[in-house]
Amino acid sequence: MNRIPKALRKFLLSYFVLHLLATGLLVWILTAVVRERMIEDARQRMTAMAQILAEHINTLDSGFLAPSLPNHLRALGLETQYRYTLITEQGEVVCDSETGVADIGFHGDRPEVQLAEKDGIGFSERFSKTLEMPMMYLAFLYSPGDDSRSGAASAPGIVRVAVPAVSINDAIQSLQAYVWAFTFLLSTVTALIMTVFASRTLAPLGAFSEAVKQIGMGRYDAAPAMLGRSDEWGLLAEAFRKMELELAQREVGLIENSARQEAVLGSMIEGVISVEPDETVMLANRAACQMLNMDRTELVGRKLLEIVRIPELADAIETARRNEYCKTEFQILAPHRKTFSARVSILSPTPSTENPQAGLAVVLHDVTELRQLENMRRDFVANVSHELKTPLASIIAYAETLRLGAIHDEGRSIQFIKQIEDQAQVLNQQIQDLLQLARVESGNEVWEITAVDVNQVCSQAFQQFTAPAQNKNINLRIATGSDLATAMTDADGLLTIVTNLLSNAIHYTPDGGEVELKTFQKNGCVTIEVQDSGIGIASEHHARIFERFYRVDKARSRDKGGTGLGLAIVKHLVQSFGGSIELTSELGQGTTLRVLLPRAVQS
Repeated sequence: MNRIPKALRKFLLSYFVLHLLATGLLVWILTAVVRERMIEDARQRMTAMAQILAEHINTLDSGFLAPSLPNHLRALGLETQYRYTLITEQGEVVCDSETGVADIGFHGDRPEVQLAEKDGIGFSERFSKTLEMPMMYLAFLYSPGDDSRSGAASAPGIVRVAVPAVSINDAIQSLQAYVWAFTFLLSTVTALIMTVFASRTLAPLGAFSEAVKQIGMGRYDAAPAMLGRSDEWGLLAEAFRKMELELAQREVGLIENSARQEAVLGSMIEGVISVEPDETVMLANRAACQMLNMDRTELVGRKLLEIVRIPELADAIETARRNEYCKTEFQILAPHRKTFSARVSILSPTPSTENPQAGLAVVLHDVTELRQLENMRRDFVANVSHELKTPLASIIAYAETLRLGAIHDEGRSIQFIKQIEDQAQVLNQQIQDLLQLARVESGNEVWEITAVDVNQVCSQAFQQFTAPAQNKNINLRIATGSDLATAMTDADGLLTIVTNLLSNAIHYTPDGGEVELKTFQKNGCVTIEVQDSGIGIASEHHARIFERFYRVDKARSRDKGGTGLGLAIVKHLVQSFGGSIELTSELGQGTTLRVLLPRAVQS
């Protein structure tokens, strides 16, 4: 039975049940008709016997009171298996075939007796409490004829005939049993025959069911092999095949669109988050996960504001629901401080969705570097203005003093002119450093990258700072590696790097301090190290020490005479030559700057 398809089993079960219901209805109608016919036959026989008995009584001299009548009724009852009762018009029993002339109670209230008194004949079927079985009763109104020989018999009476209904009920039950047995056998046989024919007819259902399962698993070449049939199954197979081809094309299109979408979203540097109307994240690209420092499985399928607790973003979402658009900025402190710009806009609801409320699209931009550049630009403008304003103010002051009469004071005029010259030199140096830094940053500077003898360039720079070091009583030393290889760099650019490092070291080392220039190899790179015993740099300033015009102590640094551009120029030159720079410093413990340059390949 398990091999029979469910649809076929349901069909056969329905057929069998309907067949039994129809048979039951037929049995009910048939038994009702047969019972009615049998009762009618019994009634006719009972009527005939009542009429015969009435005619016999009419022939007797004393009618109901004839002495021989009880014996006659008893003999007639034994012969016909009927019970006969003679009842007067007043309802009193005169004689009975089973009890004789014994009093068996008043019978005038019996239904058949009342019907006979009214219509001449009455019939009823009921359960006899006396006999404890169902009985049929027929009462016949007896009227004495003209040939009656006794006046006592001239009064009318009732002749009642009774017969048990058990035989009829037994016959009906036997008929029902035969009909039900025949019907069940017929239903079983027809069900088996229907199973054979239905199995052959509905056999393609199994093939279609298997084909649907294969489609569910992604196989689109499992159409039932019934394309040659001319019946409805063939037409259905043809339509099924067309559906397979269309589904295959649509799936390919969906996969391609999904791949393109995934590729586009994955390659975007902006973070994209799509939120459903109930604020459940349904899409998040790789950039968004990286920005929020979360895995995609932590975002998709969960409430956005339950896992990303950012008040600015929550306010932007609420504002966007009212105004369809909102833009905000927020910061994330872990694992690093980052600044993000978020653009929240309303997504148009799809026509198939039951929720009329629209979802949201959140686009995140990492503006950390942009904000840092803006701060650097503001600082640069402020620093350039301040650095240029200081020597210009001095030049203007000295020139105005000379114009107001000091020019005629030969001793002081020379001093003022010397101050104007010094400040102009400072101003010129700042401008030259700015121009050089701009050229290096722009990438337009043309460098001649060759194998450069690092020891020779460092010795040349060392000679330039011998006198300034002696003026401050600073012990300036140089230690060059004897086996140091050449570096791939530009000679002039390298000289600028070393001179800037030595200049910073001497400027920020107090009188009586020490500055050492060393060259050696480290990790396969040519290394230039400048170490001083100066004021040192606190760790919180290390990240910004290479910015333009950045000064740890602006007032004291300006007194030292630096432009604030030396280390910025050094950093950009080193990066231009493919190297790197390292800083080691503690406040009050001196500073060490280490430049690592690529080693020249020996031919």
